[in-house]
Amino acid sequence: MNKGLFHLMFVLMTVAVLMLNPTTSFRLVPHRHLPSSGPRSISLQLRGTAVAPVSPHIPPPLPEKPLPKLYYKWDHSGLKLNLFGAYYGFVAISLGFAWFAALKAISMATYAFAKVGIEVDSKKGWGVRANGIWGWLVLLLTGNAPIITGKYRTRALLKGRPAGSPGVMYVANHCSWMDIPYVAMAIGVSRNFKIVAKKELLRVPILGSAISTSDNITVDRTSRRSQIETYKKGVAWLRKGVDLCTFPEGTRSEDGRLSAFKRGAFKMALKAGSPIVPISISYTHVLNPKDWVFPVRPARLMPVRVHVHDPVETEGKTEEEVVEAVQMKLCEALPECQRPREGAVGIED
Repeated sequence: MNKGLFHLMFVLMTVAVLMLNPTTSFRLVPHRHLPSSGPRSISLQLRGTAVAPVSPHIPPPLPEKPLPKLYYKWDHSGLKLNLFGAYYGFVAISLGFAWFAALKAISMATYAFAKVGIEVDSKKGWGVRANGIWGWLVLLLTGNAPIITGKYRTRALLKGRPAGSPGVMYVANHCSWMDIPYVAMAIGVSRNFKIVAKKELLRVPILGSAISTSDNITVDRTSRRSQIETYKKGVAWLRKGVDLCTFPEGTRSEDGRLSAFKRGAFKMALKAGSPIVPISISYTHVLNPKDWVFPVRPARLMPVRVHVHDPVETEGKTEEEVVEAVQMKLCEALPECQRPREGAVGIED
């Protein structure tokens, strides 16, 4: 090959790698085993988050990412916000006005049709799609889209589902607010699914409208009656063929490690005969720590990974068997720093 053409190709390849991942560092490494009289060959040795792990399911070790030193802290809550978080919040809130307008238009349209006796959007999917588009745009414009693997499984479940079969129960580990849009991206922003969320989120501006317009399921964790109503509504949605998504740990993890599960999601899936699809989410506890309002840096600089596993069938299995199988699958695609400590998994009453 012409020497000038080789150098040109090498430069173009280097530029392409840096554009795809600006955190990647590189160095020129001569092959010293070649004879000194022959031509000196050059290879590109990558050192950064772009290097794929040995297994496609296990995320690479997280590079050292110290928390920002420049930030604002609210005295009454202790929450923090850095410059990137402020940019993320600006984008999310700016797009939130259009999101809110879309939700109100959907509510008015369904109400108007109902007044004349025409039922539209009986499964409340329009609002879910509006939520998904908003979330997708925010992640795209802020560089927070995760690396998703195994997404083909969600498409296969949709295409291969016989008519009249129940919906799918998606369960994911929970470390950050970012887990919600990440799960939505993994399932598909155009898909109609419902999330089981805590009742307090109804008080959040715009988000509360999004939850109610889409008829998501809310639960008051202090009320036994609310938990029973949540169970009944969840089973009803699954039997209608609508998918559900839950975070069975019940709350965000303090340190990112997987903890014991609540029973609710598994009881609903067993009652409806629904398969359970585990979704492993890596490093969001570092991307958006619990005491920070918004993400502290773009997800692509870490990188954050979301892996969709094969479904766990519930037919003919006990609740304990299903929980164990789901926890095992979740751990398969979690880094060591997020796997549960000994004795920290199982079912929590």
